[in-house]
Amino acid sequence: MNNIYSVESQDTETDVQRFYHGKSIFITGGTGFLGKVIMEKLLRSCNVDTIYLLIRDKKGKDIHTRVEDIFEDVLYDRLREKSPKFKHKVHAIAGDCSLPGLGISPHDREMLVNSVNIVFHAAATVRFDEKLSIAMAINVSGTKEILGLCRDMKKLDSMVHVSTAYANCNRPDIDEKFYSYRLSADKVLKIYEEVDKETLEAVGKELSKGWPNTYTYTKALAEDLIKTETKDLPAVIVRPAVVLPTAQEPISGWTDNMYGPTGMMVGVGAGLIHVCYVHKDNNAELVPVDYCVNSILVSAYDRTVKKYEETPIYNFVTTANNKFRWRQYIDYAWQHGLKVPVLKSIWFTVCAITDSELWFCMLWFLYHTVPAFGMDLCLRLIGKRPKMMDIYRKIKKYSDVIYFFTHMKFTFTSHNTERLWRDLTDRDRAIFPFDMTTHDWDQYIKDTVMGTRQYLMKDSPSTIPAALKRQQRFKMLHYTVVYAIYAILAFLLLTLIMKIWSR
Repeated sequence: MNNIYSVESQDTETDVQRFYHGKSIFITGGTGFLGKVIMEKLLRSCNVDTIYLLIRDKKGKDIHTRVEDIFEDVLYDRLREKSPKFKHKVHAIAGDCSLPGLGISPHDREMLVNSVNIVFHAAATVRFDEKLSIAMAINVSGTKEILGLCRDMKKLDSMVHVSTAYANCNRPDIDEKFYSYRLSADKVLKIYEEVDKETLEAVGKELSKGWPNTYTYTKALAEDLIKTETKDLPAVIVRPAVVLPTAQEPISGWTDNMYGPTGMMVGVGAGLIHVCYVHKDNNAELVPVDYCVNSILVSAYDRTVKKYEETPIYNFVTTANNKFRWRQYIDYAWQHGLKVPVLKSIWFTVCAITDSELWFCMLWFLYHTVPAFGMDLCLRLIGKRPKMMDIYRKIKKYSDVIYFFTHMKFTFTSHNTERLWRDLTDRDRAIFPFDMTTHDWDQYIKDTVMGTRQYLMKDSPSTIPAALKRQQRFKMLHYTVVYAIYAILAFLLLTLIMKIWSR
């Protein structure tokens, strides 16, 4: 759906657009998958005054170079056509969510305090296997610093904390409300500040029982901070489910994110992964990133036009009447993926899906460990460094981390999110769509497959014919190898039987 309304005149703006007109916005996590889409949507669909982007030097690049690199992405092509000079609205702020005071200079802090109207706190470490000390520094301590900054802001209208639908995954039923934990976030922060890293890891394992990883546990603690420290702040929490490529805006299927189901899709499509551990009948709580962003933007607006006794929480998940199962995701991805294979694949695209841990381990050994060992042996023989066993160890580690989310059954309520949608005018619904009840999953997965191929794998659509031919060659080679193995096994079995029979 295209944005059919102009934002050139304030008189013609919708309610949500008018809310953002002339506003100054502070974004953390703006260099991440979600943050990039937030920034693009604000600049293209709303007449904002300034976007302050918290960013740190990385890999030898200063903050200004990093911002320039962000805007080179195809994600911003549509914005570039509409507003070629949009970059002057983006102001980079040097800082880091893991540092005291966010690492922001006194001058920049004063500027933010005096001018910012809206805060989107989307920064987080999303690595599931992150050390607790690092996850605490960014996800919890960083949130506390953000709240302190917001409390000093003189013109603050609303502050949106981007959490995750799985922050409270230590329970099967997750409502749009706060939950209590064994130790409050403040008490855990005191432990984090007082003990060494080794002790923290040991204590953390006990405190985080019920959570599968440090990411979800520290996001829960961040929510606890919001609960206790936003009595005087116009705060909102949005909890997205697993965020996937764009559905509509600014282009269909865009992503730069290898995490979650997208990473598994890439692995299967590239011929790297041939077995997946998934409970196919469980619900797949997947949401498009552009819909997620629209719900975030609308929640900030809604916080200023309605009175709330406590911080509103929005679970942005699939709706009850349009649930999506892992079985459907796999079927659609397989159906559409076979038509547009990637040119960079290393083997024939074939994958076994199982919900049996024993069967998964056996197939992993046969399909991945044995071939990887053989390939590494060949690499050693020709004088090259072996690498396939290391690659598959990393893939296995990643697979073990995400299995929790495909095997556990969760029930989410989303009444607040549904109400948020119902309260919008028709014009705002057209510009900020996030209704999951009418989402076309088949078309969406088709676009996701194509977009992942084009934008993440950097594989142009023009290479599809060559990729199809490559797959045919791999198919012949694959089944030649498979049948050869079957023949060898049959011969060995027959030889064994003959020896036993001849005794």
